[in-house]
Amino acid sequence: MNGRDGSPSLADFYRGDSDDLFDKCRRFSSVVSGAQLREILRYQYRLILEGPLDHRVRVRDPMTGTVKDMLCFDSSSYFGLQLHPRVMSAVRQALDDVGCGTPSIQILGGTNRYLQELEDTISAFHGREAALIFSSGYAANVGILTGLLREDDFVARDRLSHASLQDGCRWSGARFGGSYANRDMNDLERLFAEESEGAHGKLIASDGIFSLHGCVAPLPQLHAIAERHQAYLMVDDAVGVGAIGATGGGIEEHFQMKGAVDILMGSFTKVSGCLGGYVCGSKDLITYLRFFARSSVFTATLPAALCAGVTESFRVFQGAPEYRVRLWENARRLWKGLHEAGFVVPELESPILTVFMGTDRLLWAFNRQLFDAGLKCAILSHPAVPKDESAIRFTVTSRHTSDDLDRAVEAMARTGKQFGILHRSPEEIRSIGERLTFPSSGAI
Repeated sequence: MNGRDGSPSLADFYRGDSDDLFDKCRRFSSVVSGAQLREILRYQYRLILEGPLDHRVRVRDPMTGTVKDMLCFDSSSYFGLQLHPRVMSAVRQALDDVGCGTPSIQILGGTNRYLQELEDTISAFHGREAALIFSSGYAANVGILTGLLREDDFVARDRLSHASLQDGCRWSGARFGGSYANRDMNDLERLFAEESEGAHGKLIASDGIFSLHGCVAPLPQLHAIAERHQAYLMVDDAVGVGAIGATGGGIEEHFQMKGAVDILMGSFTKVSGCLGGYVCGSKDLITYLRFFARSSVFTATLPAALCAGVTESFRVFQGAPEYRVRLWENARRLWKGLHEAGFVVPELESPILTVFMGTDRLLWAFNRQLFDAGLKCAILSHPAVPKDESAIRFTVTSRHTSDDLDRAVEAMARTGKQFGILHRSPEEIRSIGERLTFPSSGAI
């Protein structure tokens, strides 16, 4: 079913009516190719990076071959530590010691000393007994949930949690539970009242900071509800670690509730700017997951050199509080600039800021202008967000300079004025988007 503006969305290609398994692939490819020819998707789709992903990037347009410098606000690395000299030195040393890969699963090939050191670093950082490392944050959430839950268990998940948490809950086979409205504790209580009778184990699963909009989960209320219903609590704190809490310890430190989360998950993209995910908790939990989390058991161990780099990045971060200070100075500066320019932006809760665009039609047209102005941002469109809730997302880093932030606000304000969406309500912005002229076959 098409959106209100007539443009197809990714949801339109999830299933097809044909008996040909590849029919939906061909239909999707034809739309993407058409959009590329109209230069609609070139600003996001297969853009080639000519150097490191940082606060400023050099990109090559895959259609024209043109290389240009851009301001970047869609890196997941809060501090750019993937480029820190100490981190890179640690990686080189590990490469010299053991090579570029660890070609076996941990329970068969053994635990290389760099992986063991990383596990110890993560468990100590969070004040937990043990930690298990996964090849990615996605693999961590899927492995935790499918490894722990069974068909007669109950699991309640926040509706806006990361896709990996959603998939893990669904694929676990747990028959009791479901999703509750974002941060809505009354709806969570409803789920327990309507869906938990007859279930064995009970679990609440939520993001700590929701990556789409940057809002923080209500940990005190989640913890209280879990205790009231004798349920365990799992939090995906991938976005929160490094950003919130007095020392960047994440959601538990933010609310001064150390140890409140039973299953604490995180990733290495934000603090370290690297690949990988983890879970930490009790020794009993981690030992069990080492043998029952299939996305860990049946995947080769994270390379030793990457483990060495991530471990060193946590040491650098913990010894340099100025990184986090700068991160929040930058986030506040950008939020203030966008708010005063007249955009619809939620209250600042994290280094992730979203600017309301409403329709996909306006989102794509607006983003095209930003790209031409040298601004590279993330875009949120259906089905990642509800229809008519499209937004442009900025992820702020400590690497951004004041000039970077001011130039971003100037480009946004100039483009916002061009489209007439400054100092407008969401309803007015949607209406403006619906009236935009757009190529007849739309965009994704």
